[in-house]
Amino acid sequence: MKKTLLNKFILLTTMSTILVTGIGRNIFIKDINAFTSKKGTVDVSSLNVRSGAGTGNNTIATLPRDTSVTVLDELNSDGMYWYKIAFNDGSGDKEGYVAKNYIKTETIATYTTDKKFESDIAGFPEGYKVRLRALHAEYPNWKFVVQDVDIPWDEVIKNESVVGVNLVSKSSKSSWKSTAKGAYDWNSGTWPGFDSNEWVAASESIVRYYMDPRNFLDSTNIFQFMNHGYTSNEQTAEGVEKMLKGTFMESKSSFKTTQTAPSTTQAKTVSVSSAASPDNSKNSTGTDDVYVKVDGPIADPNEKVELAAPTLEKPEITETSTVVSSEAVNLDSKVGPQSESTTEFNDTEHGPGVVNNDTIKESISSSDSVQTTDSTEDFRALSNGTTYVDIIMDAAKSSGVNPYVLVAMLIQEQGVKGTSDLISGKNGVYNFFNIEAYQSGNQSAISRGLAWAGSGNTYLRPWNTKAKAIIGGAMYYGSNYAKANQNSFYLKKFNVLGENRYKHQYMTNIEAAKNEGSMLSRAYSEEDKKGVFTFYIPVYRDMPSVPEAMPSGDGSPNNRLSSLSISGYNITPSFSRDNYSYTLELPANVSKINIKANALDANASVAGSGDIELKDSDSTIDIIVTAQNGSKGNYRINIKRGN
Repeated sequence: MKKTLLNKFILLTTMSTILVTGIGRNIFIKDINAFTSKKGTVDVSSLNVRSGAGTGNNTIATLPRDTSVTVLDELNSDGMYWYKIAFNDGSGDKEGYVAKNYIKTETIATYTTDKKFESDIAGFPEGYKVRLRALHAEYPNWKFVVQDVDIPWDEVIKNESVVGVNLVSKSSKSSWKSTAKGAYDWNSGTWPGFDSNEWVAASESIVRYYMDPRNFLDSTNIFQFMNHGYTSNEQTAEGVEKMLKGTFMESKSSFKTTQTAPSTTQAKTVSVSSAASPDNSKNSTGTDDVYVKVDGPIADPNEKVELAAPTLEKPEITETSTVVSSEAVNLDSKVGPQSESTTEFNDTEHGPGVVNNDTIKESISSSDSVQTTDSTEDFRALSNGTTYVDIIMDAAKSSGVNPYVLVAMLIQEQGVKGTSDLISGKNGVYNFFNIEAYQSGNQSAISRGLAWAGSGNTYLRPWNTKAKAIIGGAMYYGSNYAKANQNSFYLKKFNVLGENRYKHQYMTNIEAAKNEGSMLSRAYSEEDKKGVFTFYIPVYRDMPSVPEAMPSGDGSPNNRLSSLSISGYNITPSFSRDNYSYTLELPANVSKINIKANALDANASVAGSGDIELKDSDSTIDIIVTAQNGSKGNYRINIKRGN
């Protein structure tokens, strides 16, 4: 009996120990942190589903945009986050694995009224609140701040819909493409191209969709509204490694530091250049410590850099600025380093986290500034002995911009393969951020971008190394965008708060802010997302009560008439397919007319023609032409009654 009681006591004691020790946490972690399945949709034009988590696994299906899936689990494979999903591709129910950042998930958490949270979001319109409540139910530590844009919604859309301001891929659905004057050739049924003819003007409908913040208040796309400030103890080299996985920049940091970074208020210099620690010992993990020589003040690891400076800085090149042509710059040979403006690297101007000019130059040109371990692991080191991870972290310190933001921008601009001539180095010049790389007159986007990168002496130019191009490009972005009221992916793309409104926009791709925000979310696991995040979300005046819908029509956009006439009467002015308003004068005793209207395109339909009963007073008659892709053209006849 005593033995039985003793055994029970030992068993209970052991179980209690397991529950509170590290062993216990490992045993019960699946129960404590069990993944909750949720609904989602594919948020990219075409998504590969693989047999396992990782790009090395076979593709078992390809899902189009908006396909519904069920997310069953989240896994980390070689630094990338993957979802295990259940789906039906038309041939039956299946399971597979997809890259996490291409799935837009729907929360299944139930929102319980939270008075404090309701007070926090009181400034948002109701159309925002519904979605913010759902996010709060799943991520209660997230904060949402109103970014008031005191401009009528339709006025913003009108300006952002000007031909050439926003572009879509030439392969996009026709309803995404503009048919405004100069954007579409009605005779040939084609769209003139921009930037090497791969892009065309965006339609007003797709501009409305991508500019409406309410369409992106989900756990993935909301990251386009996150502030771009650099916080050194939150954004790490390991996070950068994870984001670069599977891209042409995939690499690992070639060094690590064991010194605690001094505060920016200290005038200390950390100058340890040996590859081993002072006592030549090993660290707690058994690997060699590596030290980096750092001259000048560096960031306090606990201090956050907020990029919302009140002083707005003008960009170096405006629409009317003269750009050195490619012929004027010798791009066949590398240009030697030039002296840099000291004000470029002033700590006060750029805020905490900025290293001084000498440190930047050292990290670029000194062969012994970074000491690597004896490991045979391939770090994909660049020609100057550092890796992409190292350079991006240096760029964050130099610009005050979140390194995860910089990675998302680099992938957005160069793609995962990095095949652009802007970064090939064929001419001895690099432009990783595609700065000033747009077609102008007879000068191509690539020629213009390389000419700008190879000339001047600001932002570390000429960019004759990859490191200078990445660090200098980050500094350019930090100065001219992040610190000029364009400190989120959304505001970088849609300049509705900064100077030179609607014009000083970093790129023309209408999907850029959404794509970069989705890429940024890739840096954070579901566990990471349980932390505190703050999102600054624009709200416009006079917005529609419901979010703008994504246009989905395809086929011919031709919604014009080839002819319009009234039997027995003449309209003024004479018919023209480009004119949508006409006047018809009729005697008071005419009660019916016959309208003949023919569509220019055989795939379009016409409504409002034929025999029409008239009112006794002045009136209007609308002839509606519906194109194959669903777009509508409205021809109006104004009836004027005589005596």
